[in-house]
Amino acid sequence: MPQAMAFPVDVDREYSKIIDFLYSFERFGILLGLDNVSSLLAAIGNPQDRFKSVHVAGSNGKGSTSSFINAIVSLSGYDTALYTSPHLNDFRERIRIKGKFISKEDMIRSTEKIRPHHNPERTTFFEYTTAIAFDCIAAAKPDLAVIEVGLGGRLDATNTITPLVSVITDISREHEDYLGAGIKTVATEKAGVIKKNVPLVTGASRKEAREVILATARSLDAPAFEFGRDFRGTRTSLNSFDYRSTAMSLPGLRLAMSGAHQIKNASLAIRVVEELINQGFNLPEAAIRQAISTTQFPGRFELLRRNPDVIIDGAHTPEGMRLLRSAITKLYPDKKPYLLLGILKDKNVETLVRTIAPIAKKVVCVPPHSDRSMEPEALARLAQDMSVPATPMKSIEEGFNALMETAGQDDVIVAAGSLYMIGPVRRACGKNDE
Repeated sequence: MPQAMAFPVDVDREYSKIIDFLYSFERFGILLGLDNVSSLLAAIGNPQDRFKSVHVAGSNGKGSTSSFINAIVSLSGYDTALYTSPHLNDFRERIRIKGKFISKEDMIRSTEKIRPHHNPERTTFFEYTTAIAFDCIAAAKPDLAVIEVGLGGRLDATNTITPLVSVITDISREHEDYLGAGIKTVATEKAGVIKKNVPLVTGASRKEAREVILATARSLDAPAFEFGRDFRGTRTSLNSFDYRSTAMSLPGLRLAMSGAHQIKNASLAIRVVEELINQGFNLPEAAIRQAISTTQFPGRFELLRRNPDVIIDGAHTPEGMRLLRSAITKLYPDKKPYLLLGILKDKNVETLVRTIAPIAKKVVCVPPHSDRSMEPEALARLAQDMSVPATPMKSIEEGFNALMETAGQDDVIVAAGSLYMIGPVRRACGKNDE
């Protein structure tokens, strides 16, 4: 366990101070590279080497795929840990041990353990929080940890682990200010998570991305398994599908999450499970079926309330936004939704707006909870240039309340454009994530 410390009477107050301390590192922004985090982890005993893991990278579907894997392994009777980002409301959502948020006490202990070793002039928010996650996970001694990449892959702080299986979900253009322009360049960064002789499961569909990923796998003697070639999920009804690979057949799987893209994410997770079974895990069919039919991932085409229907989706890449548009038009073929839209500056903003705005009756533009948020006025102008009524508002809460006052009981409100939109909208609908 992290080193012992005496807790003050008011743990909540101490936890609040820790969160303020961590967020002070946001002033350094995003600095990709492994030198800082490797030194930090070495100073605390390299906790990343003390647990077995699955590493999940990609542009779309990372969170859902990670959640499916975690659920299947957990329902099979194993102790699991799950590290994802960003969080919706509480930082501790990022680190889940045995299905529960990491405790505030363990967060405080680990943060204080790391504090003497960080570089106050350079350590980034994600480097420090990844070190906390790995320290807490190692202390909990899970049977398996599912680790989601933060940004990119090759130079992401999580790429200090050597997993049992690597996963690369679908690839689209994203974070090009950091990863470089074009699908091929982005795919090269994602392929950086592939390790020598470690099996790879991938759902990359674009030719350029596939070529980069498969070439990297070949160069590292990493067995590669492709969705659509080595395994597949075939939709049989609105929320059911058949899974098939060379070694496994699972007909009639039921999905709790909506959207055809979740069939692909679930199939990726099942193929990872096959690799884990090959490495000695006992993961029965019943656990797979139960996990697929019950796993929910907040903010992924999530219906928050009825009359009016409110749907939240963290779509923030062109592919993610196309999938969201398709899901909305299929589910509500005769309705134009009201759209609550917030996007970060480092996204492909014009493409995102061009994809989703035309199906909207009206767009309310708001700033996501991030210092990288696009100004609502600039976002509204982009929608207005497409002849879509658009209004900027100062906050997510103000924009959502305005749409709730406007919408009738038979209308649909869709909130999208950033993962940083999810928490405030869920709170506004009375959702509690713990």
